[in-house]
Amino acid sequence: MSPSFMKLLLLLIPVLGFLSVEENEIEVISNPHDIKVCSTVSKNLDTLLEPYHLLTKPLQTQADTFLNIKFRKVLTVPIPVYHMKQPGRISGAELEFDLVLVKDLTKAGMTMIREVTVNNELAGDSWFPGYYWAPIVMSCDGNYWQHVGWKFTAGEQNVQTLPHFYALMVQLKDKETADNIAHIGGFRAPGW
Repeated sequence: MSPSFMKLLLLLIPVLGFLSVEENEIEVISNPHDIKVCSTVSKNLDTLLEPYHLLTKPLQTQADTFLNIKFRKVLTVPIPVYHMKQPGRISGAELEFDLVLVKDLTKAGMTMIREVTVNNELAGDSWFPGYYWAPIVMSCDGNYWQHVGWKFTAGEQNVQTLPHFYALMVQLKDKETADNIAHIGGFRAPGW
């Protein structure tokens, strides 16, 4: 190999590495906790998220509901994926969720979701201390509402730093079998 070809190859390695990361995209899916999947909602969930809205710095979590955190790259940026469970004091099922946090939804996404009101005392028992939660849902052809995540709104101490953010449910594929891909998802809301 000629020295000039080696130089060219060395210059291309970082570029080729960057391009291969683009395969690790976030893809919309339905949540595994729901048996019924709404194709309309599944088709529209991808409009909720833009990569530049993803929160990259991990937030403080509630100790008894936090299970772990994993990082997945989106366009070469490590994104925290929170593995959380519902507290038994709120839900006896203690369902587990993987979440990606976004500082905001897209404009189109904002027109499709509805925020469900929750009692402040209950909403204050939050995965993210200092924030009150409210489920966010999308309509499934006007037949029912499908739960797609939560909106977290800051209490007084967090208003300046991050007034609100959204937690969208995700499913992670095995690194060995699916190139470390994160998928956004939702499931049917249970009669809210």
